Amino acid sequence: MSAFEIRTDRVLGAGPFREIGQPRVVATHPDGEVIVVAGALIRPQWHGRDVSGRSRPHSGWYPAAVYRSGDLACMAHFTTRWPANTIAFHPTLPLVAIGTGAYDGGWAYEGELLLLNLSTGTTVSVLAYPREVRQVAWGDPQTLDLVLAIPCDEDEQRFGTTSLACSIQRDDWDRATTAMLRMPYGETPVPDGPRTDLALAATIIERLCHQRGLRWVARRAVWAVDSLPDGRIIAALEGVRLECWSPASEEPLWRLPTDGAGCQANVLPDGRTALAVTQTARRFEDRRWTIDPSVVAQVDLDTGAVETIHEPAWPAIVVSRADGWWALRGTEHTGQATTEEITLRSPDGAPAATVSLGRYDLFNHFFDIRYTPDLLFLQGRADKPWQDKWVVAVDVPEGSMRRLFPLEWDESRGGHLFGGCGAYLDDRSGPALVYAGAVHDGAGLLPGNAFVVRRAYPTGELQWVFTADHEVTALDADGDFIYVTFNSGELVLLRAEDGAVQARQELRVNGHRVVPLSLVRLSPDRLAIGTLDGRVLICSLAASPDLASDQE
Repeated sequence: MSAFEIRTDRVLGAGPFREIGQPRVVATHPDGEVIVVAGALIRPQWHGRDVSGRSRPHSGWYPAAVYRSGDLACMAHFTTRWPANTIAFHPTLPLVAIGTGAYDGGWAYEGELLLLNLSTGTTVSVLAYPREVRQVAWGDPQTLDLVLAIPCDEDEQRFGTTSLACSIQRDDWDRATTAMLRMPYGETPVPDGPRTDLALAATIIERLCHQRGLRWVARRAVWAVDSLPDGRIIAALEGVRLECWSPASEEPLWRLPTDGAGCQANVLPDGRTALAVTQTARRFEDRRWTIDPSVVAQVDLDTGAVETIHEPAWPAIVVSRADGWWALRGTEHTGQATTEEITLRSPDGAPAATVSLGRYDLFNHFFDIRYTPDLLFLQGRADKPWQDKWVVAVDVPEGSMRRLFPLEWDESRGGHLFGGCGAYLDDRSGPALVYAGAVHDGAGLLPGNAFVVRRAYPTGELQWVFTADHEVTALDADGDFIYVTFNSGELVLLRAEDGAVQARQELRVNGHRVVPLSLVRLSPDRLAIGTLDGRVLICSLAASPDLASDQE
């Protein structure tokens, strides 16, 4: 039984169609009462970190939703494994055909045909084998016209196109079952049509909102949230370097748009400035992937003015410690480029020593620990930096390095562990690091292979372990509790002393599940949580009514 109940009190960045991220395709029912929208969220990965791992069964990062036309309220919400390309309402039944899919980049055109029941909100995937579905249309109540992609690359030479058309006639569409449509479908080659028009979808969404006196602004992936001493909240997200909210505001006090993504936001000890890390997306040029250097801006939190720009020569992440010292660790490791250095910076941003730690990659080496008295990093072997990783501390200003303890605490297992986020705390049990991560397996993330662990600091002695099936996206702590969010949509509250579960709850907004990406403790009973769909939830903790009634 949970000791606490988690309540969502406010939603910052709320607005119409927020559930679907970037719209891809929009369809309105002929009677005008219902709108179906499919979109895309950001895969939860940026240049320094990946938190997309889930144990199977898994769903994708492509949301779709059904909205009531009058007030644009979300009536049903679900995700698809592949991006949606096309939507068509059945002429007489409460059914919607949704075609999804994409080229996998190397061989196959995969996807599915979904039938959405508007009465129940359930979906059924009706193709026996994965195929990209590019167009759907109902010829009549029994006939569904499809344009499918060819199954794989070698079929293009045979057909002279990548698109094949077919028509399927059935009288049981209202009794659809999984994989009920089996090949062959009697496909005929047709010329490739235009691809999904994202700009058109956004224009339709803007018009729908404008007609109802509402404003739509695209928001996705709040990668970082932090709190300020006066109660304000800052957030970094896709397309926004940093934005600032007051506790009661409906709109940000200020916002700094940017190309690319706001990835990190570190408030400096003075509480008046913050470091904001932004990164543009990588590009495929001259037959190889390239990525621009990161930009680190020092931002005045009262005005939103950018005071100083730090421009490393490579993509980088910021690692900081409680007294304001910070470091830039290079993350570039694609192609021939490998950045092995970290640059130490004093609280005022002046560079100090440079230290070599070996290669970084976003799966292995992310180690962002709040409140720590030291600059902490993960370092692996010189020849294979992803193996045998240790937690190391780098001293300032000279840059000397101390190996503290192996990331793996179970010598008998000898696992390959990934790093994650965490916090330093010093409570009744003494100083410790509580941090998250996952155990690597060639089959992907297995059930129980994600973890939160508490280890004595600086010795690394194991104190407790909490295991999970999905990756941790954010973690914060105080003297009593550890607050942890997962990419499954769950928030778990652990007792700091022994890791016992005090509460676990799926996060929802208006009844629909959201995926938390970032978290900060505002006070002993309040949290701010940034979501994959671009919102910031202000949540409170209250004693569980069930527990309270048991104690009466």
